[in-house]
Amino acid sequence: MSTLSPYLPAPGFVVHAGNYQTTAGLSLRGHCAGAAAAQHLEQAVAEVLGYHQPFVWADCQRLASVSWHGQRAIFDAHQRARLAGTSLHWCGLTPPVLAQLADTGLHLLLSLLPTASYRGPGALLQEAVPKALYTRTFGM
Repeated sequence: MSTLSPYLPAPGFVVHAGNYQTTAGLSLRGHCAGAAAAQHLEQAVAEVLGYHQPFVWADCQRLASVSWHGQRAIFDAHQRARLAGTSLHWCGLTPPVLAQLADTGLHLLLSLLPTASYRGPGALLQEAVPKALYTRTFGM
């Protein structure tokens, strides 16, 4: 069974969450700025952790920026995954986003991998993520 859920918290930021067979993943796109975007990122992470997979893969190659709200959500995601016994891997972070994470030291806590290391649902890597039978939309 495959599920894909787009989270639409605010203009400029989208999170797609998916689960396919033995893999779960996220695709972060746009600018994760503000409390609403961070809250929806946290909801997406909670959903994929609920799939109880040993690994969750976050495709970040389309993530343009992350505010301190977003960084807090990323840190919380890291902590929740760790407590759940799940390895959360952040793949394909762009140089500007890596610089933002480095400014706060958050990059030191996370499992950061290149885009090629992503092993989550392949549909999440597509420019336009296809709608699946089980799709939910969150946000404004």
